[in-house]
Amino acid sequence: MKSGQALFIVFASLLFTWAGQIALGYFQVGRLEPILNEETNYTEPPVPSGLAQTGARVFASQGCLECHSLSVRGPSGSADLTRGWGPRRTVPRDYLFREPALIGSSRIGSDLSNIGLRIPDSKDLMLHLWNPRLRNSNSTCPPHPWLFERKVAGPKIENDALPLPTKDWKQILPKYQAKSLVAYLQSLHSDYALPEAPIK
Repeated sequence: MKSGQALFIVFASLLFTWAGQIALGYFQVGRLEPILNEETNYTEPPVPSGLAQTGARVFASQGCLECHSLSVRGPSGSADLTRGWGPRRTVPRDYLFREPALIGSSRIGSDLSNIGLRIPDSKDLMLHLWNPRLRNSNSTCPPHPWLFERKVAGPKIENDALPLPTKDWKQILPKYQAKSLVAYLQSLHSDYALPEAPIK
């Protein structure tokens, strides 16, 4: 009988753990729905484009989560908010349309949850991917030249070409991965209020 009681205790412990991790999490977060903004008729948080969703996978594959988080922490007046990393704290509802929900925990680099507001120009983000030290000489972010290709320029430089001086009549053009990654970064913003996280 003692082995039967031990088996029951182990089974009950596993069931309790499952209820705490899965079921409770579902009831707290799984039932969240977007809020409809009656002025704009758009949902908040906004649904990212397909290109931005592809960019999230590029973001994960490039190891960006090793150095960057995507979560503004703390109450009003916290260090994250005073640094200008966002107008409000990040809440679970912000991740509704983000699959997978990339949160990250490292802060070697700055938090990127509002990078779309802080650096709205796609050319600036492209230059950062090409060589982060062009924008900030103290940056520890590694360059990502494999997301670009060098092509011989025709009579005119292409619109997507980086505004950099090149030799041998070549221009630096972003590949699809770079374009999708920049679309993802531009989609990261929380300049909308939510019931559980108002903008003050």
